[in-house]
Amino acid sequence: MTVAAEILEAPEVSDGFLKASAFFAEHHVAEAMPEAHWHDHVELNLLLSGGMTYLFNGRRVPLAENQVYCFWAAIPHQVIAVEKPKNGKVELVCVYVPFADFLALSIGDGFKSAVMGGRILTLPKMDAIDPLLFRRWAGEWQSADEAHEQILRDEVRLRVKRLAMDALPAVPIEAEAPEGEAEPQHLTADRRMIDRVQKMTTFINAQFGNPIQVEDVAKVGGLHPTNATVAFKKVLGMSIAQYLRRQRLSQAMMMLVDTDMAIIEIAFACGYGSLSRFYDAFQRHMGKTPRDYRMQFRK
Repeated sequence: MTVAAEILEAPEVSDGFLKASAFFAEHHVAEAMPEAHWHDHVELNLLLSGGMTYLFNGRRVPLAENQVYCFWAAIPHQVIAVEKPKNGKVELVCVYVPFADFLALSIGDGFKSAVMGGRILTLPKMDAIDPLLFRRWAGEWQSADEAHEQILRDEVRLRVKRLAMDALPAVPIEAEAPEGEAEPQHLTADRRMIDRVQKMTTFINAQFGNPIQVEDVAKVGGLHPTNATVAFKKVLGMSIAQYLRRQRLSQAMMMLVDTDMAIIEIAFACGYGSLSRFYDAFQRHMGKTPRDYRMQFRK
């Protein structure tokens, strides 16, 4: 098999992390993840203690304590480092909003487009009510009946609408940080390797609509193709081929919902060589055709 064929034909691996209809909050101790994952939700995160760094869409994004962050979890993301407080635990509340519920909210298109375009959004300053609110959601969701859950879902929707009024993009850490910068605790890979993978994912994110070979990606990272593959797997927990396919699928999901482009146009814009190849990849991951996926948001 040629390298080019590997990119085109590598099987798609689905996370099965959450059902698409799941709408809930959970409180847990954050730890570095061995690999990236994705699921079709808009996620709200709030750190109750400590610090954390995501590798999100191929870029490192640090999260600060007691600050709300919002992102589309269909984009591969991974906790690569945590900074423990004195009590030794990084406590995190995650709220999972089904993508259909997010799209149904009456909020500005600019906010929706920013989320779907692969940005982590946050507020310019902390809101003192958020830590209390997120703790309550995570605690009450565990034993709530349906009527109570509906109230919790409504509260989350209102919080997203308020967030949309003032949100700004979170600032990522650029590749090749200055010498002497302190390493976060529990880093899953060394900084230089993460820098190289970040350069490679930035290239894939910009070029996913075109034919891409492993050699092209490796060259951007300054590595031999074999070493590039090892680095990618070490940092992201997936191959270059799998990351490329996930980027193409997440972009296609966004375009199906957010544009009126013909499905065949979306297929070619996202780098699929034929409509049948697009349908096969999309249905394997989503469990439905691109047309059915689009129609569920237009009822």
